[in-house]
Amino acid sequence: MMENRNAQSKRHSREANLVTAKEENRSSYGERKITQMKELKLLFWGLDLDEGIRLVAEIPGYENGAFVFATRCNDKICVSIKERVFDKDLNDYVPGGREQWKYFEKADAAWLFFSKFLKQPLEAYYY
Repeated sequence: MMENRNAQSKRHSREANLVTAKEENRSSYGERKITQMKELKLLFWGLDLDEGIRLVAEIPGYENGAFVFATRCNDKICVSIKERVFDKDLNDYVPGGREQWKYFEKADAAWLFFSKFLKQPLEAYYY
């Protein structure tokens, strides 16, 4: 009986966290919306190995647009472009299909490439 209560408590806690995350405009894995360009630049230039930035971008050749990710990989910055694919089960777009990867030695070169995909209103997320 005690295990059942603990399992229920954990499940309710996870559900509450998911609701809270949705209310705060974040996913359950800690993604949050970036609302200002100044904040985006600060986060981009300060990326750690366990952090990343995701943009939603309109890119020619990608029918539903693309996600553009920026992450740090050891001493380089990786910018990856992944096709947006609609997932019927989630009723949302997810990364899938075609993808491209570029690695940059310097943050300023990575920013020049990454910033080409920015559009207004800003649709960027930090994780």
